[in-house]
Amino acid sequence: MTNDGTKIIKENNFDILRLILALLVVFAHWNALTENKSTNFIFYISGYSVAMFFIVSGFLIFWSFDKDNSKKNFFVKRFFRIYPLYLIIIILQTLFFIFYSKETNIFLYIKYFFVNIFYLNFLSPSVGQTLSELHVNAINGSLWTLKIEIMFYLAVPLIYFLYKKIGIMFIIFLYFISFFWKYFMNYLHLESLSHQFPGQLKFFVVGIIFYLLYERINHKHFHLISFISLISLISLIYIKNYSNIHIINFFGPILLGIICFYFVFFIKYIKIEFDFSYSIYVIHFPIIQIVLYFNLNPDNPLLSFCLIICLVFIFGFFLEKYVEKRFINFGKRFLYK
Repeated sequence: MTNDGTKIIKENNFDILRLILALLVVFAHWNALTENKSTNFIFYISGYSVAMFFIVSGFLIFWSFDKDNSKKNFFVKRFFRIYPLYLIIIILQTLFFIFYSKETNIFLYIKYFFVNIFYLNFLSPSVGQTLSELHVNAINGSLWTLKIEIMFYLAVPLIYFLYKKIGIMFIIFLYFISFFWKYFMNYLHLESLSHQFPGQLKFFVVGIIFYLLYERINHKHFHLISFISLISLISLIYIKNYSNIHIINFFGPILLGIICFYFVFFIKYIKIEFDFSYSIYVIHFPIIQIVLYFNLNPDNPLLSFCLIICLVFIFGFFLEKYVEKRFINFGKRFLYK
């Protein structure tokens, strides 16, 4: 069964928003990994950036499945959009360890490759003590979010089916399930589990809700939407600084969703000719780590920052052009045939 889904305006700012979010993650990781210790807030909001990535995914992925309910088409498109570049990154990181690690236990290299190609990065973030002299003993600390994305992709057909059967109340129910998962995990002092898929699901749910409400929001009420977005931003800052963690966990995703929605649909359209936010996201962490490993990082923070950003943009551009686009097109041809 195929339908047209919700009619989303083509001139939206999803691409530029994802690029900005990816860069904010790069800024934060550069600051942390190089131990620059800058106090500027722009280097400390990567958590919000990741959350907004999930919200955007909730909107776009549910929209994609709503337009075409074919599970085969959905999973094939998702596979060729995400996995080929991810696999290449894992292969390159494995080769780095093979050539530069001093570990003699070959099992560690095999373990690193196989657990990482299945998104189990937490089981082997590095090979032995290869990067132990760096601030973080992991070659790519950004990859933990990808397994959460994959789990959401796997859940979308079921979520969509139950939404059609029960209605939007089922989507809201998922939000509460996600909130209480995080609440109880924090209560049990299992913070690592609180950050896993059930705890992050509420961000995807916010994206889904905004997708479902999209056509009901009157785009003529620009000033009202602008006011609500400003209040949401102020409220987010306030609860972050003055409220307890449970209030932040419950209201934070909603406030972030309003801000995302406003940026995407209610500010002037910003057209970009490329979309390498995913490439930037998956390649920046190992670039920083390798620069640090070979002592190539300049002592001057400004030079260090410029070096990292230039390398990230260069590699991100080529990966998007020669890996992402080619496999996406291959996936389309595969489905067509």
